[in-house]
Amino acid sequence: MKRIRIFLACLLCRAARTLLHLTGRGGTSLPGKLALRVCPDILPVVARGVQSILVTGTNGKTTTVKLLCHALEAEGETLFTNRSGANLAAGITAEYILNASIFGHARCDWAVIECDEAALKRVSAAIEPKMILVTNLFRDQLDRYGDVKHTLAEIREGIKRSGGALLCLNADCSLTASLERDTENAAVFFGLDVPGTEKPNLHDAPRCLYCGSTYDYDYHTFAHLGGFRCPDCGYSRPAPDLRVTEWEPEGAERSRALFECDTGSYAVTLPLPSVYNVCNAAAVICAVNALGFDVSAAVSALESAEAGFGRMETMTVGGTDVRMILVKNGAGCDRALAYLQTVPAPYTAVLCLNDKIADGTDISWLWDADFEGWLEANPPAQIAVYGSRAQDLRLRLKYAGADETAVRVLTSAAELKALVEDCDHGVYVLPNYSTMLEVRDTLAVAGGKGRFWE
Repeated sequence: MKRIRIFLACLLCRAARTLLHLTGRGGTSLPGKLALRVCPDILPVVARGVQSILVTGTNGKTTTVKLLCHALEAEGETLFTNRSGANLAAGITAEYILNASIFGHARCDWAVIECDEAALKRVSAAIEPKMILVTNLFRDQLDRYGDVKHTLAEIREGIKRSGGALLCLNADCSLTASLERDTENAAVFFGLDVPGTEKPNLHDAPRCLYCGSTYDYDYHTFAHLGGFRCPDCGYSRPAPDLRVTEWEPEGAERSRALFECDTGSYAVTLPLPSVYNVCNAAAVICAVNALGFDVSAAVSALESAEAGFGRMETMTVGGTDVRMILVKNGAGCDRALAYLQTVPAPYTAVLCLNDKIADGTDISWLWDADFEGWLEANPPAQIAVYGSRAQDLRLRLKYAGADETAVRVLTSAAELKALVEDCDHGVYVLPNYSTMLEVRDTLAVAGGKGRFWE
């Protein structure tokens, strides 16, 4: 009887995905939901025999997954991933089913899966991953997660249910690094041994998790990340297994970094800007090394990697160069605004904000981000806002020093596309999640790129 349910679940998932794609929809979660209705325990079946890596954390999941897939493919491994970014249990289930036979037998050796922090405990228990990589932790979707310590507790529980997965953790994040102390899993660490160029923002983790004292820092990389140490109980940044000992931006498009681990030193020119992408690359090299792969091959692969959709992604629309930078919380917004301070003038900035469930309905993080520093350092020639909370963006910009009468309010993605096509200089679009899907779809079609699930 169970074999029949497995067959029907796999068949229904495939049929639903095909139908949704034919009608121009992504079909990222619904096929998995239907399969789980038919066979609630389908995920452990289709994950059997697959060596799975789960990537979780607040920021950087999609980019880290893409870079890690690129590195493993360079090693000759067969793998699949949730390319669309559907990172809840239903979307992840669909990807495992679609990469298995109709009877649920795995067809790839590896899976590199982006996983939502709250979904981790369900997913990790079902697939028993080989590795769990945690990028960082920041306040995000406050209506859903509340305090960042709640998010930390969700991840900790997911690790405890994982069946002994190896942890790959960010040594620079005091929250993430604590997972090695608070679980029985073995861990490796990645981190930057050099400071970043952006001013710190310690709102998310100013105090020690264990005694409540305020952290001292030897240096900062960005936000609350860096060489933290508690002056009272001694909790401090662990020594990384993969260290970034040098890094510098190469214009506004690339980054140069020197990575060091037990197999040697590796100089890399990443085709991605900003310190947080250097951190994402460090996570990938650390994971590859810990899994026993050839680090030099992975490093070479990173030099030809591309950004994930909407994450520092570039395209050309009507002759205008566009870069799209996903922004979904205060820490991520600060990184994007710091990047805009480095781009050549003149340029146009388009800020997009919805408050749908997928975004988080609490948008108070706008007031934590350093719009003032951006507008003072490198103001754009033109600012536009878009989305259901466009007026909130306009108000925030007003208080940051922008002329609110000069901030253009866009009412449709088509109007945004027309603005892009009329520009004779670069355009930088900073959307949150749901606006990114809508705006990217419109711009990608005009720019000859595929839809987000392709």
